[in-house]
Amino acid sequence: MAMRSQRFGVHNADGARSSEWVVMWKTNTSDVYLVTRTLGGSMKASLHASGRCHVRAPNSQRWRGVGEAPQFLDSWNIDVTSNYQFPFAVVIPEQELRNAEWAQYRDKGTTWIEAPREKGIEVAIFLIRSDGNLLPSLKAAGWHTIIIDTALPDGRRLLVAAGESMIPAAKLAELEQARLGAQNALAFSTEPHGNLRMLLLAGANEEGTRKFVEAAVRPNE
Repeated sequence: MAMRSQRFGVHNADGARSSEWVVMWKTNTSDVYLVTRTLGGSMKASLHASGRCHVRAPNSQRWRGVGEAPQFLDSWNIDVTSNYQFPFAVVIPEQELRNAEWAQYRDKGTTWIEAPREKGIEVAIFLIRSDGNLLPSLKAAGWHTIIIDTALPDGRRLLVAAGESMIPAAKLAELEQARLGAQNALAFSTEPHGNLRMLLLAGANEEGTRKFVEAAVRPNE
């Protein structure tokens, strides 16, 4: 199995940052994966060459939901013969970046994107069938940074691009509720917590796009 990868993360002007993420793709089967490194790979999005997609649930030790952890938090199918698919993205609000102790990894060329104050960064995974320079059209649509642009064996093109994302007040309120829930769940834990992060999974929008939203468990002090 031949696997390639590219890492990315988000930071702000003060040096606060997000977890480190990695997009991986197989050069023999056209499978694409998205996973966080800092969060220990607790949830992974898989976009298979067959069109089958799923988000694997955390293992039982990391599961904080009701009942036993399911195998998948979401699963769906995309049309791999279509010219355009936008199956997944990561949203990282600037308000959720932290100056803290982070796990140190060997530098393999992580792309760091700066988030504007009080806004977020969305990193999108596109699977398309189109040749030529797409940078002008991507920038016109608000995607200002190209992280990956590579051909897959099945003829599709893997594009990973970043752009600004304005987080609505209602969504920030939902994040705050999730943060309080996570803090309550950890209230009786005797283990050291440190720089805890959490991932929320947003269901399909009108384009069928699922999204991870990364946030901090502790409020910004």
